[in-house]
Amino acid sequence: MAIPKSSLVLMTLVLAGALTISLMAQAGPFKGHADLSGFQENPTLSSSATGTADVEISKDGNSVSYTLSYSGFGTNIRFAHIHLGRPAINGSIMVFLCTNETPPAGVPTPPACPQNGGSVSGTLTALNVLATTNPAQGVAAGEFDEFVQALRAEAAYANVHTAAFGAGEIRGQVTFNRSDSVNDDK
Repeated sequence: MAIPKSSLVLMTLVLAGALTISLMAQAGPFKGHADLSGFQENPTLSSSATGTADVEISKDGNSVSYTLSYSGFGTNIRFAHIHLGRPAINGSIMVFLCTNETPPAGVPTPPACPQNGGSVSGTLTALNVLATTNPAQGVAAGEFDEFVQALRAEAAYANVHTAAFGAGEIRGQVTFNRSDSVNDDK
């Protein structure tokens, strides 16, 4: 018994559609956000400073644009990073968002951090990714795919370090809206 040609075309379209949906789901979300406060630091601390970090993974997955905004600091900003780590767990620096100190060797110079309050924006690529060595967490310098996977797994946090709190004064876990998709052109 032969299968009608129209049925074969319909089955092919259904399979192609299912494959497209599967690939879109694997790509993951693109826009992440973190609300930063001292209460998310480890150990938790009281600070009047607050901030936000917004990240957007490019459609091709080769870059991440970011905007870090903050206010309310009583001392100078030293630097800000995205670290590899779950909530309440400290992790290694993956990328610098800004610095007012000597920039890290071997990566593009990050922009200066605004003092006391302001916003800083930039674009991150494989050139910006540092090896996660303190503590060792299995990410080598330049492993951009690992950085993106950590972001999408919500296993990364933004952290602003100050003269008063060298280990970080405000912190926030980067989270993603799961309805964000590969077709989101906004």
